[in-house]
Amino acid sequence: MRGPPPLRIELARSRLAVAFIVAAYLASATLIALMPFDALQRALAVVAIGAYAIRTLRIQPSANARAIAAVELSADGSVVLVEGGGARRHGRALATSYVGTAVVTLVTRVEGLRRARAIAIFPDMISAEEMRRLRVLLRVGGSSQPGAEPP
Repeated sequence: MRGPPPLRIELARSRLAVAFIVAAYLASATLIALMPFDALQRALAVVAIGAYAIRTLRIQPSANARAIAAVELSADGSVVLVEGGGARRHGRALATSYVGTAVVTLVTRVEGLRRARAIAIFPDMISAEEMRRLRVLLRVGGSSQPGAEPP
């Protein structure tokens, strides 16, 4: 018996993600600016944090060829990550993926890479129906497959 077809979701740019990134980096820069170091060291650290924030914002979908533009998730936990430039990376969803009502963090182990990759998916990146299906697949998909690593 065949399972359901893979869920393919196209990721859009997220205003929630941008707001979260900006708030996190502003908080970090504020903490560094208040540290008891030399003013030049603090200024360099704040500039470095700002540069990293800009780099992070550019990695959003559709802004970078290496950013994840689409995700295909199967019921058995296999994942295909499609980058903005068209490259397809095959892997598996890991049990460390987080499924919440406001955000889903899909943690994948991509074939050929040593480190896992995490993708935060906010509600404004995909439709409500796609978000519901994604949550269901991550919560129960793969658990019925013997020997499969549950996502």
